[in-house]
Amino acid sequence: MAARPLMVGDLPVGTVTVRVGRGSLSNAAVGVQVVATVTPPGGTATKRTEETKSDGRATFSDLPVAAEFHAEAVVEGESLRTASFAIPAEGGARLMLLAQEGRSEGKGEGQGAATSAPANPHAGLPGHGGHMDQAAIRALPGAVAGKDGLAAGTLELRLVDRNGAPMADQEVKLGHSTGRPETMAFVAGRSDKDGLVRFQGLETGDPHEYVATIDRDGLRLGSGRIRLTADRGAAGELRVPGQTGDPSVLQVSGESKLLIDLREDALAVMENLVLENTSDRVFSAGQGGLPIPLPAGSSNGSPIEGGARLEPNEGSTMVLREAIPPASFREVPVQARFGFFLPTAGENTIAFRQPMPLGIQSPVVMVPEAAHLTLTAPGLQAMASQTDDRGARVLLFQLASVPRNGILTITVSGLPARGSLGKTISTALVAVLILAVLLGWRRPKAERQPETMDRVQQRDRLFSDLVEVERARRVAEPDDAPLAQRRAELMAALEAMDGAIPADKSA
Repeated sequence: MAARPLMVGDLPVGTVTVRVGRGSLSNAAVGVQVVATVTPPGGTATKRTEETKSDGRATFSDLPVAAEFHAEAVVEGESLRTASFAIPAEGGARLMLLAQEGRSEGKGEGQGAATSAPANPHAGLPGHGGHMDQAAIRALPGAVAGKDGLAAGTLELRLVDRNGAPMADQEVKLGHSTGRPETMAFVAGRSDKDGLVRFQGLETGDPHEYVATIDRDGLRLGSGRIRLTADRGAAGELRVPGQTGDPSVLQVSGESKLLIDLREDALAVMENLVLENTSDRVFSAGQGGLPIPLPAGSSNGSPIEGGARLEPNEGSTMVLREAIPPASFREVPVQARFGFFLPTAGENTIAFRQPMPLGIQSPVVMVPEAAHLTLTAPGLQAMASQTDDRGARVLLFQLASVPRNGILTITVSGLPARGSLGKTISTALVAVLILAVLLGWRRPKAERQPETMDRVQQRDRLFSDLVEVERARRVAEPDDAPLAQRRAELMAALEAMDGAIPADKSA
């Protein structure tokens, strides 16, 4: 969510600030190198590097208007990247990058924090070649430590399955951190009948760290970081988990958050659902992916950068296409981040109802105070408010847990009314107005015919007749053919009119 730009008028034109934090913005990441890629229209991409100051901000100035901009940073081994956007012609832009708080740097001689083999790394180990073309998920637990009597630069790994049996003839690729972000080199080996694979002649000391990866059952699995010292080799055991496609092993944790904000004629909702795998196997939904339903009537569902791989699907659904390792294996959880809109259709209260096949444990809902929205939900409890990057207050609420196959229900009140028309038309007509908004049901301004008094009166008569038909249908039999026919005629007449559903000028 934070990686998207916020266009502001208090910064000079051509200025972008990137604020970096650990876990929250209050924990500023100072001295971090932020690398920006700037591509002018029709020009060549160039890179600029700025360091974060005491407030965690890196400032990029004198950027060309309309140039494409994105920035990257690495915080304690975690690679962060902003969204790409064009430099605005008025004002500047602010971005935020939040690293996972509490990432471990390792306590033993040979093991550090988890990392993933990045895409398209460069070869670089002397005498070796090879590269990886997809990222690995951290799902190979085990302890690797220095071993007396083993020559420096030597690494011995023993592979066992989830039951402890040795895994023979398994290829292992050892990724070598070159000290540059998103860059690794690889060397390959293969386990013997006892599950043992040995690497020799490896570089030792800082910053030489390694990640073991294997391809198994269609997945690429990676270990934690392995650090070799200059005085001896290292050895250890890695356990290769099984695989499951059963979604009952998944749950949505209480670390999940929702942000609800007000937009013109709609609520903007952004969700960060933290998914946990409670089993000892890697969850993989296969080619179909894991569907995440959105509320009925939502629109423009799209993934937010910084989370797991998601794709929008028809029928108000996001599809997760990423394997989920057991929670006990992973230090950084899988996060499904996405946003969507809920049209308000001029009503001052709407109900947010989102199916939760996996349930959700006491999520936190955030609402900007300036939106002046009121929430009602089962088990709703107010929490201490916080301040965002611009100094604005954000209200926080915690909701009751929702069981599996339950529905997350939130009633949002305080929406600005758009005039009396929206209060008098029936539910069916409201649905028509929502559909008009979703489909862009208006001709371009240049194509509209002049609004004459006859057209205004004609339109008002059609609306009045339609309201009466809808009222009659609510008390009639569901299959009342004459009323259905009359409704279809009125809707066709309204649709045929140029600008038949104009904006309410009293709003």
